[in-house]
Amino acid sequence: MSLKMSLLAGLSIAAFVTPAYAQVSGLGPDATALEDEVVVTGTRFGQRIAVDSPSPVDSISNSELTSGGATELQDMLRIKVPSFNTERPVTSGVADFLKSPTLRGLSPGQTLVLINGKRRHTNSDLNVGNQVGRGDVAYNLNAIPAIALKRVEVLRDGASAQYGSDAVAGIMNLILDDSVGASLTATAGVTTEGDGEKIALAGGYGWEVGDGGFVRLSGQYQAQDFSDRSRDDTRQQYFGIGPNGEPVAISNDFGSGTGLTPSNGSLDPREATIDRNTFIFGQPKYDNISMFINSAVPLSNEVELFAFGGYSDLSGTNPNFFRRAGQNQTVRSIHPDGFIPFQEVDLVDYSGTVGLRGDDIAGFGWEVSTVYGTSKTDLGYSNSNNVSLGDASPTEFDRGGTRLSQWTTNLNFTRQFNMGGGSPLNLAFGAEYRYETFKAVAGEPAVYEFGGVPILDGPAAGNTSAAGAQPAGGVDPNEEVDESRDNIAFYAELEKEWADKFLVSLAGRYEDYSDFGSTTDFKLASRVSLTDALNIRGSVGTSFGAPALPQQFFQRSEISFAGGVPTATRIVSPLDDLAPFIGAGPLKAETSTNISVGGTYSAGPLSASVDFYQIDLDDRIVLSSQFSSAALTNLLRENGFGETRAVTFETNAVDTTTQGIDLTLRYATELFGGNLTSTLAATFQDTEFDRIADTPAALSDLGITAPLFDQRSQTRLANGTPDSKVALDFSWNKGPWLVNLTNTRYGDVSQADLTNRSQAQVDVLVSGFDTTLVSRDNGNFDIIETFGPKIVTDVSVAYDFTDSVTFKLGADNIFDIYPDEQVATTVENTLAGTRGSDNRGIFPYSYLSPFGVAGAYVYGAVSVNF
Repeated sequence: MSLKMSLLAGLSIAAFVTPAYAQVSGLGPDATALEDEVVVTGTRFGQRIAVDSPSPVDSISNSELTSGGATELQDMLRIKVPSFNTERPVTSGVADFLKSPTLRGLSPGQTLVLINGKRRHTNSDLNVGNQVGRGDVAYNLNAIPAIALKRVEVLRDGASAQYGSDAVAGIMNLILDDSVGASLTATAGVTTEGDGEKIALAGGYGWEVGDGGFVRLSGQYQAQDFSDRSRDDTRQQYFGIGPNGEPVAISNDFGSGTGLTPSNGSLDPREATIDRNTFIFGQPKYDNISMFINSAVPLSNEVELFAFGGYSDLSGTNPNFFRRAGQNQTVRSIHPDGFIPFQEVDLVDYSGTVGLRGDDIAGFGWEVSTVYGTSKTDLGYSNSNNVSLGDASPTEFDRGGTRLSQWTTNLNFTRQFNMGGGSPLNLAFGAEYRYETFKAVAGEPAVYEFGGVPILDGPAAGNTSAAGAQPAGGVDPNEEVDESRDNIAFYAELEKEWADKFLVSLAGRYEDYSDFGSTTDFKLASRVSLTDALNIRGSVGTSFGAPALPQQFFQRSEISFAGGVPTATRIVSPLDDLAPFIGAGPLKAETSTNISVGGTYSAGPLSASVDFYQIDLDDRIVLSSQFSSAALTNLLRENGFGETRAVTFETNAVDTTTQGIDLTLRYATELFGGNLTSTLAATFQDTEFDRIADTPAALSDLGITAPLFDQRSQTRLANGTPDSKVALDFSWNKGPWLVNLTNTRYGDVSQADLTNRSQAQVDVLVSGFDTTLVSRDNGNFDIIETFGPKIVTDVSVAYDFTDSVTFKLGADNIFDIYPDEQVATTVENTLAGTRGSDNRGIFPYSYLSPFGVAGAYVYGAVSVNF
């Protein structure tokens, strides 16, 4: 254990142990404590009180989720679950709408999402941007309307032995609402800058069916507009004017269009009048409709039919990087002043589950179910052009897309055996079969084709133009994919408690995949009740993450941006014919060993929990660095792979160890004639690298010295999510009034977008910023920027106008907090031949901000229940 984590452990255990000896009086039925939380995640043997679980489980009710102004489920969870984080990617395509949710600092695909205990399908696309979650797949959590949920349970422990692949960091189980009656809500808000408008309209209705059955329908409509915190683009926009009036190629330097730094040629008069607010840096625009049904109907006294499922359709627009009038990527007859190419994203998810469960087949409780889910991602461009089509280029394009389906069938049995010595021995066992497919679908020819029209005007007139629509072309027929796999699993679990004091649980699971082989995992967990109030718990086990189909088969040419620099890169499937030429090969499963030790305390109005964990994760699947050289391009051209300028690929390149501590304290008391519940929830985590694989010989033999997983990638993986998050929440209610105040402190995040800088360049870059230098063999440096902790305060006031109608006003980030700014581009460092990480002064904040860059947001809401 590192010194830092040892100190954190000591502080957290002290905070946990101290309340165990505090003298507090009971407060009656209104007091809230962890002991009131009943959970079903992490056990196959029915409901369990959260404090009695041998693994840490958080339970967040619907009222807690919706207590603030968030309209998206992910944002609600980010505020209420300390170990859960989402980033705010910008200009990143599909990732802008998925936000790469993470648990315990691991990657998005290392958390398993369930709905009513059944596996949920992921999104179909691969995250290929320079964001948290690069090279991974994410869940579209916002496809599930919050109004459809009864609660969310988060199991913070490895659980592949119980639930299968991906449960490395833990489980997120979304429990659907099964209540009878109607509910309606409407929320609207805007930032204090006057942009980023959001509205959400939601409703649900449940009714009884038969004797004890129910059906509940829920739906939600959301709309969000752009927010923009970009700054003026001071670069030269139009061709310069040479001494004889000839056009001159534009400068790409900060200030070259406004006289701050030298321009190329004399400035075109239009430089003085163009609107330099050319970028959009903030949240994307979208409309989203989502619906869910949940039902259960008794067929007899012993058998129940259950079914649930949902549908969502998100149509979103996000901006890409501005193309200036003087760039060769611009058809100036169409866009005389340059253009922002917008990416149009359509995410469609639907799923359905049906099953039967009963109490007695030869003395066994049983359940059989089948779940089918699909994700469809379609991409397009608007306000764009394909330069190689010249003046005839369209401005809207169908870019193609991806499809993923998942069909999972389970058969489970449970039984109790009376063996004396305390509670019965619980036995559960079962089998699971899953079939998955992945497809990549080509776009229209105009989005990827080379039309043959040369650059029409300017200093490069007559030169070969770029193929494909801006900014990154689309899926061509050679990149189409249609692949599938299946796997079968067998699992068993034993659990016994002695004298209501000592509980032991043992789980094991065997899985066999058609594409990469088999794996066997186990988990041993225990809980000891030292007193009626104090429990000690711990677990040890193994988990795994099977390589997702998009990780194995996704391939596409993309434009990626690192520090504002565009690079045309081909993402190569490790199973493609090109892969052996660059040293790529078939992926293995990620494997982990998880250890967790902690305890809980609950007495009267006071409850607490603390858990230390360590996750040793081997063979992590990551997207490699970008590799390019003339020798590589020539080699691939000679072998029939066209003009490939740069490549990247998925690889099992990294082993890591993540250590952390989760802490929760809750106290209820009376205040000003009302009831006050105070909750402190904190997480601290640290990730270290145990192994980083060498660059493949196939690349190093070409003279390529770039590491397989470079400093930028390492920093993003280990430090791209906050190293800590502490939330202090106060909820006070009296009669019709409910006041909620939440203060969330987000810890440090770091990035390394400035690499291979000389000492002279470092000297003009880092002054006034929190940076660390990493030496290179050539004497240059990589610059790691650290963005310090920030406290974001949210407040809301709700009033029950009647027993059925509630009004709420609130403000999120009421003090208008923004993250620290990135290393800035200045005249001084521009003249020194370098730049900051802010895209030449345009993007002041990092993509990695854990709470976004929108600033203060105010809203109002009304809800009706009957």
